[in-house]
Amino acid sequence: MKRRFVLLTASCALSWWACGGSGGGGTGGAMASTGGRATATGGVSADGGHATGGAATPTGGAGGTGGTNTGGAAATGGASAGTGGTLSGTGGGSVTGGSGARTGTGGSGGTAGAMATGGRTGGSTGSSSCAGKTYKLCEDFESGAVDGLPTGWTALKSYGPAGGVGLANDQAHGGTQSLKTNTSSTGAGRIQHSLSALGATATNHWGRLFFKAKTPAPTGQNGAYYHVTFAALQGTTENRVVDTVEDPSGKVQFIFNVPDDSCCTGSSYDWKHDGAWHCAEWQVNVGAQSYRFFIDGKEVTSIGFTGNANAKMSSYTALALGAIFYVTPTGPWVSWIDDLAIDDKQIGCL
Repeated sequence: MKRRFVLLTASCALSWWACGGSGGGGTGGAMASTGGRATATGGVSADGGHATGGAATPTGGAGGTGGTNTGGAAATGGASAGTGGTLSGTGGGSVTGGSGARTGTGGSGGTAGAMATGGRTGGSTGSSSCAGKTYKLCEDFESGAVDGLPTGWTALKSYGPAGGVGLANDQAHGGTQSLKTNTSSTGAGRIQHSLSALGATATNHWGRLFFKAKTPAPTGQNGAYYHVTFAALQGTTENRVVDTVEDPSGKVQFIFNVPDDSCCTGSSYDWKHDGAWHCAEWQVNVGAQSYRFFIDGKEVTSIGFTGNANAKMSSYTALALGAIFYVTPTGPWVSWIDDLAIDDKQIGCL
């Protein structure tokens, strides 16, 4: 597999896969690269740029055949499970060897859009995901007024303007409400929930949420790589456990990241925002300094690790939710998060 490594300023310690942090709002420095020069813009954080130029996507083996996607009965709440018919196609970007490769990921079924396990193209299921559940933490965003904060959560201001995040009823994975981010501002606010009531589960747990982005999703201005964090655990530093980077062509990779970019690796750029709900799962163990990540029920093994001190895992005090990004986008970023859960065992996407 070929890789293109770049020499970055102190503002971005990662190489070909990702960078970006939630530090101060200064302008990101210039970054030399083999293929050219990229400068972060728009009052981004000091570690907020992404190198550009040259091919960003590692090469690998041929993808497997994409799974069958069958349209059919609408989900409760009026959402179609697909566009009808049976879709099949060849998977893209899935390789089994080499760093940065993502294993076990089938490709899109065709022009009507891929819908993997846990993904949905439609609206609400019409029921609360927390009713009758005994998870250590469960949040379906049904409590609280539209444009406000859900019960038990507080605002988390970053280096940018406050706001830009709140409850909404225009999209929901379950029930009638979700958490929505709608902003063009780098470092915009998020919300946070204390993990103090979880005891030992706070530092050794499985987490799950559903997310979707409005499409076409914006990219970074001036060809910058666009880093968007959906969920992060707050400790002595921030561990970004549901984290993405979008390349200038709109293809997305998943990463585990910390604000100073000292950790870690990224997956291949073989995913794309498609306007559907998708299931993200993570597993962290602070004692083992370990992390696993799943998208739509499939593990992204290339970003998992065990015994990695550079991850700087610590006793987590809070969970932060809401999309935060670190370079100026080509248009407003709009996304939704719903049906969050944390427990001692893997929760799954149902």
